[in-house]
Amino acid sequence: MNLYNQNVEKKNILEKIEQSIRQYFVFPEQKLKNFEINIDEIIKKAANGQLKEYTIDCRPLRNKYFFGERYTYGSRENGLGSERLYPKDTVDRIPNWITNSLINPLIEAKILPKNYVNSVVINDYQPGGCIVSHIDPPQIFDRPIISLSLFSDSALCFGCKFQYKPLRCSTPLLRLDMPRGAVTSLSGFAANEITHCVRPEDVTQRRAVIMLRRVHNCAPRLPTENQISNSHKIFKKIGSVVLNPEEFSKLHLNLLKWQNEGNSFGRIGKRNKNKRNFTRYTANYYKMV
Repeated sequence: MNLYNQNVEKKNILEKIEQSIRQYFVFPEQKLKNFEINIDEIIKKAANGQLKEYTIDCRPLRNKYFFGERYTYGSRENGLGSERLYPKDTVDRIPNWITNSLINPLIEAKILPKNYVNSVVINDYQPGGCIVSHIDPPQIFDRPIISLSLFSDSALCFGCKFQYKPLRCSTPLLRLDMPRGAVTSLSGFAANEITHCVRPEDVTQRRAVIMLRRVHNCAPRLPTENQISNSHKIFKKIGSVVLNPEEFSKLHLNLLKWQNEGNSFGRIGKRNKNKRNFTRYTANYYKMV
């Protein structure tokens, strides 16, 4: 592709991104301050053990708080489509202040449909925090995806490529300003056809984002402990390995896949006891019953 065609293609992509983004300024200063106070209260509750274990996900320079629903993250190995919802009631319910003071006014402003939001995530960034390039899993989340930016200004970037060790990212196709107080809606091309991210260099002060989304009724979900117990009946273990629900779900799905392909056993994983925080699984066999 020559330079002229590349520029035309880039222009077309930029137009598609811009056409599928909307930004609104709905809330006055005092409302924004109230939202920020409420977020700080959630952080205090988390520190005091007043929230469910899986409501909280702490990472370097960025903490997440899930309400209504939580989901697993995709990986470079598994790719888009491997994400799953956690079992129901794993996380805390959506706080009343989010429903009454944030969601309902957005419904009145016709930014959100009625009875749309059933999943809320609060991302709390410290300076230098980031989220790598991704597309919100379409098998889990409906569109539009709505967010409210708080505490400070930042940016959302589209079309970046991340590299690791050290962490760095390419120049974005589009850098969208995310001022404090901006309500941003992503749908269409911007939500489905191009990745978005938050770069470390765009988080110069503490900031928070409240994400408002709708989970599909048919979204794939991890099994409950009872389902895990019953599912053990479909195969016989050779050896022994301890699996949490997320790991077991991957194991179970792989076993069913291998069974359908005519195999009698599946290769799973062995726990690496030398890693305290990053347990990995490799090379155990489970024979189908």
